[in-house]
Amino acid sequence: MESLAQLEALCERLYNSQDAAERAHAENTLKCFSANVDYISQCQFILDNASTPYALMLASSSLLKQVTDNSLSLQLRVDIRNYLISYMANRGPELQPFVTGSLIQLLCRVTKFGWFDDDRFRDVVKESMNFLSQVCILL
Repeated sequence: MESLAQLEALCERLYNSQDAAERAHAENTLKCFSANVDYISQCQFILDNASTPYALMLASSSLLKQVTDNSLSLQLRVDIRNYLISYMANRGPELQPFVTGSLIQLLCRVTKFGWFDDDRFRDVVKESMNFLSQVCILL
């Protein structure tokens, strides 16, 4: 992928194109993000820097597939969990509902797979309540 703008355009075509061939091409080009664990950091880069909800959705759904299909190390799962909690605390209110839903599903999946491996996964409710209360104070 040459640039974030190109990635965002491909994501737009993946999720919105009426042309099946165009959608298939975009899907084939973007499948590396969900098929290769080396792309986990690129998914986080997309979440941090993309401006379109479709690129955010690609990153979130790719991470979900990575967490579900691969036996990720405990440290990587903890890192993803911590990143998601921080990301949703900082960017959650401005995200499209379908992106927020996908990120919540990802956080739940990471938590499920780590629940018995490390006590930090069990603090998800307390940590989520902390940033939710901050959001309510701002409103």
